[in-house]
Amino acid sequence: MLSVIGLKDINDLKDPIPAKYILNKEFKYKIIKDSKSELEVFNYFNKLSEANREYSSVFLGAGAYNHYIPSAVDEITSRQEFYTAYTPYQPEIAQGTLQAIFEYQTYITGLTELDVSNASLYDGATALAESVIMSIKTTGKNKVLVDKYVHPEYLTVLHTYLKPISIKIEIYNSDPFLFNLNDFKKHWSNEYASFVIQSPNFCGTLNDLEGIADIVHNDKSLFIQNITEPMSMAVLKSPGEYNADIACGEAQSFGMPLSFGGPYLGFIACKKDYLRRMPGRIVGQTADSDGKIAYILTLSAREQHIRRDNATSNICSNHSLCALRASVYFSTLGRNGIRTCALKNMENAQALRNKIKRSEKINIIGKQVFFNEFSVKTDIKYEKIKKILEKENILSFLPLSSVDQKLKNHYLLCATEMNTDEQIDHFSGILEKIK
Repeated sequence: MLSVIGLKDINDLKDPIPAKYILNKEFKYKIIKDSKSELEVFNYFNKLSEANREYSSVFLGAGAYNHYIPSAVDEITSRQEFYTAYTPYQPEIAQGTLQAIFEYQTYITGLTELDVSNASLYDGATALAESVIMSIKTTGKNKVLVDKYVHPEYLTVLHTYLKPISIKIEIYNSDPFLFNLNDFKKHWSNEYASFVIQSPNFCGTLNDLEGIADIVHNDKSLFIQNITEPMSMAVLKSPGEYNADIACGEAQSFGMPLSFGGPYLGFIACKKDYLRRMPGRIVGQTADSDGKIAYILTLSAREQHIRRDNATSNICSNHSLCALRASVYFSTLGRNGIRTCALKNMENAQALRNKIKRSEKINIIGKQVFFNEFSVKTDIKYEKIKKILEKENILSFLPLSSVDQKLKNHYLLCATEMNTDEQIDHFSGILEKIK
């Protein structure tokens, strides 16, 4: 292949890449060059996998949550008719795929209590960026206001999206543990296309979003709620109840394993007024010439179809297999099951917080209202905590100083339905003993 393209060495492929972006570090493991049997190759890669760290308990969230995945999810989604059916361009032979996507959209609209959902996106960060672009195209304004405690990685992606189209992002420096509507009023301006706020925010705080929509809508702007832990919507007020125009975020909690950060599942739901601004695929239900239910791709103003440069987005594909996993997860647990799971998250997080209260060295944030993750403060050095937790095979304590320097000595903890009473007792006992 190298001779065909006129190169002598495989490293020559790197020549067009600027040197500052090239990793000048040798690969730790040798590439298999000689012939090997299947057993030898299996043993080789099995040995390689031992370099991955598996924690006995996880008390960390921050946008990726350790939830139980029913066996049915893997069993059904690994069937070849789902696993290989990548994209439904020929609707007449892709009715099963289209129906699965339609059901996913139905679940998302039911959860958010908004009118319409698209057929998923890559992840929560791209979902937020696309939602903000929807608000810009709708209002014609070139400025957006974003709460400071939106997931920091989402903010980075948002800057990447908006910089080339000269849209200005302004950050609203809110209180990380208690949203103040009166203070927000002072910072809001009719120049903004939208206001973006995350609840629960990156510090775990449940923000009271009542009244925000009235302020924003008064200036013909859009209210966007970002959600990285959608399990919370099973017990809390929905974006629709807060009169949000767009809800977006990450749906990894519904059937996707942590898996080193992906693939995950971005979602967008919105009011019907903004349906034609929505990016990606939308599956609709209709009837065929015999009167039977049929599924179609509808309102698809995508660059791969007819619109080209005038498409609503160039996001192109979706993670339909991940959306299918979410659909199977929803249908397996049902409405009551998801609510029960969400309540168990709250119960475990509250139990963990109550036990941490006993430690004189770790302080909780008294005014913080939370779902399944919360912030604590301690003067104990992070390196010391990390070393002790690593020794005990526990993953937890994310430093919040990486988001905001005024949150120095603040850390993020999380508990889900996966954390047993024994794990909670063990974890809190370790924290109590740290000198």
